[in-house]
Amino acid sequence: MNSVSPTSFLGFRVLILVVAWLSAGQSQAFKAQTVDILAADQIVRDPAVTDAQRLLGNVKLGHKDGLLHCDSAWRFDDGVVEVFGHVRMEHPPSTVLLADYIGLKPDVDWVQARGNVQLDHEGSTLTGPSLRYQMASKKARYGEGARITDEGWTVTSQTGVYFAEAELFQLGGDVLAVSDQDTLLSDSLHWVRPKDHYTFWGPTTWHSPDFDFTCRAGDLLLDTQGSAKRPTGWLSGAVRVADGSGTVEGDSLRFGEEVHEAHGHVRLASADRQMVAHGHRAEQHLSDSLDLVFGDAVNPAWLRQVDGEDTLHISGLELRRAPNLLTVVDSVWMDSEDLQGEGDSLVWDDRLGQIDVFGSPRLWSHMDLLSGDSLTMFLNENRPELLWMRGHAVVLSPANDTLSHRISGRNLDAHFVEGQLDLVDVLGNGQLSYFMVPDPGQGGEVRVNQAVCSKVTLDVADNALVGVALSQSPEGGIRTVGEGFDLAPFQVPQRPSNPPWETSEQGDLAD
Repeated sequence: MNSVSPTSFLGFRVLILVVAWLSAGQSQAFKAQTVDILAADQIVRDPAVTDAQRLLGNVKLGHKDGLLHCDSAWRFDDGVVEVFGHVRMEHPPSTVLLADYIGLKPDVDWVQARGNVQLDHEGSTLTGPSLRYQMASKKARYGEGARITDEGWTVTSQTGVYFAEAELFQLGGDVLAVSDQDTLLSDSLHWVRPKDHYTFWGPTTWHSPDFDFTCRAGDLLLDTQGSAKRPTGWLSGAVRVADGSGTVEGDSLRFGEEVHEAHGHVRLASADRQMVAHGHRAEQHLSDSLDLVFGDAVNPAWLRQVDGEDTLHISGLELRRAPNLLTVVDSVWMDSEDLQGEGDSLVWDDRLGQIDVFGSPRLWSHMDLLSGDSLTMFLNENRPELLWMRGHAVVLSPANDTLSHRISGRNLDAHFVEGQLDLVDVLGNGQLSYFMVPDPGQGGEVRVNQAVCSKVTLDVADNALVGVALSQSPEGGIRTVGEGFDLAPFQVPQRPSNPPWETSEQGDLAD
């Protein structure tokens, strides 16, 4: 058996260390070779100064499938490369990165660029003070602001990620996107350019000639192929959308292919601001140009219609607006300067200037009340000209603070002059109860003249009943109003005192 001396054993250990050192050196050299020197006027290395190669003049480097051109470069033993001066990186097939400085690590896929950075890709250009570029995905990330031009758009933001191949922008901080006709402002935006797909993660405003909106978040596809933008998707948070037909506001808004929906504090306004509707939900049906606005028993839907100096309010649980036609369903209430009324349902034909109210409607004209089974009113500039009550028509006109004259019949025709009630004809089975009340300070009893006839004509002046004419076989008599006389039919019901528009009208008028 050969013996091993301590010296031989030590030599074996030294040999192992040398082999390990050489292997490590080969590994480092292998890593360093992942950035290849393709050309340089001069290569300098001074181990006393640094463990790096200095490349000078017309430097050309290769890394993966990219080429780097620069004035000078440092190539370190660990594979790190830093290049300076008129740096140009070409990344096939169509990406070019320009900068004053680029640093890369072969084992890391990100390239760091600084100073007059410009990234060009198939007609798109990104410029900024710095960015990081990932070669595998052709993704650029920046945090010191950048400007992107792409197919007529100019986009700026403080931070962002640009996916060149997918034409995807993920932008944040003072995002501004401008084209010839459009301006987009947002705190945060994801934008897929080929699909016109926009996702908003912060307060956003869009202005264009035919489509404006504001929101706090949203996700939209905009069809820009036609003459007008047709969005699909949703917006939320203090939403306001305007186009040539008017504006829609609400807590959230969904654009569908056939139906658009708005939810929460909804307000719809015509382009001229003459018609404004409110509700808690609304629908717009595109195929038949039908708008629906919904309310509830506590907060009915309502609208304001302005025509010159006259304003008409209408409320109900549901408003349906079609071209030239308005239908109001359930718990209808309407109010103008001279008239207030209620009923179960209402149809307003704007072309005819005609309003029909059904379900035992009641209409107050100043202190007078007109009621029947149905009501038809003809308007001129939102002011009544003619009123028809059909079926169980009744007129109540105050005689004093507690009693009202009562005239009833089968039908009723009321005529107005400049919006003021002027003449009323009650036709068929007419019944009259006309109270004679002593003047204040004079004694005497209250008497009532009760008669029946086929027709009763009432003359009204200055909103007060001034004359009654009975015709076609009147019969009746006068008697004293005493105990046992039922006064309920001769008292005018109190009209609603808190219509829904009182709390919201001020905001509309300020628009």
